[in-house]
Amino acid sequence: MATDNTVLKSETVPNPPEERKPVMKNHKPYKTGDTTKKVTANILKYTFIWGYFAITFGLFVWVLMTSFKDNREIFSSPFGLPESIEFSNYIFALFEVNMSMYLWNSLLVALATVLFCFILGSTVSFVLSRFKFRGNFFIYMLFIIGLTIPLQSLIFPMFFKMHTIGLRDTLIGLIIVYTALNLPKTVFLLVGFMKGIPKEMEEAAIIDGCNYWQVFSKVIIPMSKPALATVGILVFISAWNEYIFATVLISSDAISTLPLGLASFQSSHLSEYGLIAAGVIISIIPVLIVYMIFQEQIIKGMASGAVKG
Repeated sequence: MATDNTVLKSETVPNPPEERKPVMKNHKPYKTGDTTKKVTANILKYTFIWGYFAITFGLFVWVLMTSFKDNREIFSSPFGLPESIEFSNYIFALFEVNMSMYLWNSLLVALATVLFCFILGSTVSFVLSRFKFRGNFFIYMLFIIGLTIPLQSLIFPMFFKMHTIGLRDTLIGLIIVYTALNLPKTVFLLVGFMKGIPKEMEEAAIIDGCNYWQVFSKVIIPMSKPALATVGILVFISAWNEYIFATVLISSDAISTLPLGLASFQSSHLSEYGLIAAGVIISIIPVLIVYMIFQEQIIKGMASGAVKG
């Protein structure tokens, strides 16, 4: 009987369930064509990036090497390394041709333009982005329209206006013109960034007893450092490289900016290619320094920003 019960029990035991493979939801079949397209797109993208970098950096290195050569060495070995590192071209360009004076004038104009764009652009952007009032959109659209106006159409109106108020052939007049030209771009970038700052940050500051000026200076401005750094780079480069309005508004050599001084320098030393290359390098170095400084500020501002998004 025991054996019969054992047999019955063994017969009644159900079979173990079969192992089922997990079913992946939204699983797409592997396609070789998609991977090939992705790899091809990456190859084209990085080829373009590295090719553009190689051309740009190669030209910069070539001009830098040329700035240490004289005409004899330039014609005998145009792409070779200089025989010796001598700064005679730089010394002549800075002190004999007054390139240092042009450099100082451009630096003063560019930094003052950035400062005025920061002050005016940040305050206007704060009002347009954080307050709702009648005419808000209309004022914002006026700045947007300023981005679409061709700069060439403003040359003669600017000339006559600066001449009428007595600011033609002055650095102050040039700073005012550069500020007006860069203000629409500044407001456009800052308004878009400040609209993304959470309202809760502003409300928390007001609950803690801050007025709107303190909210602007202690909350909005610190959180807008990445946008301000971007604006600073764009405005500085624009004011540093501007040539057309400087040609129209400035006639005195003593207050000429670096683009004007470099143009007159090239015309007077047309056959001295080493000197011209040294002048070009002198005009490039400050822009590189400012860009590296502001790039660090962008990284710090993004890392130290409060809860945002």
